[in-house]
Amino acid sequence: MARKDKHVAKHFDRAAGTYDRSITVRHYQSRTLTLILERMPIKSGMRVLELGCGTGIGTLAVAARLNGTGKVTGLDVSPKMLEQARMKLSRTGPSNVEFVLASANNLDYHTTFDVVFSTNSFHHFSDKDDIFRRVWRALKPNGCFLVQDFCSDFLLMRTVDLLGKLGERAHVGTTTSRQLQRLYRNSGFAEVEVTALKLNRFWGIMIGRGIKPESAFGPEDRKEEQWSDHG
Repeated sequence: MARKDKHVAKHFDRAAGTYDRSITVRHYQSRTLTLILERMPIKSGMRVLELGCGTGIGTLAVAARLNGTGKVTGLDVSPKMLEQARMKLSRTGPSNVEFVLASANNLDYHTTFDVVFSTNSFHHFSDKDDIFRRVWRALKPNGCFLVQDFCSDFLLMRTVDLLGKLGERAHVGTTTSRQLQRLYRNSGFAEVEVTALKLNRFWGIMIGRGIKPESAFGPEDRKEEQWSDHG
């Protein structure tokens, strides 16, 4: 596991026991998950992957929508968070769910999933370009990649991002909506839609959605644009 992933794992291992009871989860994450689910193309029998699944809130919500069909995989670097997720699964969870201890930076699936999604985890991911390339390979043709996170388009969120970088070793950094669009385009995604919106008076988020075309060049075949907002 990379050094940054170890910091992320330690951070969430410490938080795992009380994570689901926190105000952030009960008020913020439940609302952002709803926004993701509204944009997610769900059909019976699909294979779905969640990156940074934590205690399995999103993974189990998607599985419920599949009504026992297909398969939903939740991936996370924190063993303690996955313990909480598996406890939920053992009590009431469906049989079409699995939780995997792994980093998004080591994702190694090939044309496996119909949908890959991530909620509130993007700012913990290092080497975002590489993750997008790995997700591209993991998706089937016409597969969908959804990303939601707080957004540096907003002044307050830029302050939150800076404080996170200074004070939290698990925090890598978020992006602007324009940078997220560029990550999608550089990786070969089509029908890219990135929306920045205010979730409440203080919190600004972005939601990205891109489709892997039926027949198109992959990220290895494309000339990448500069990642910064300039030029």
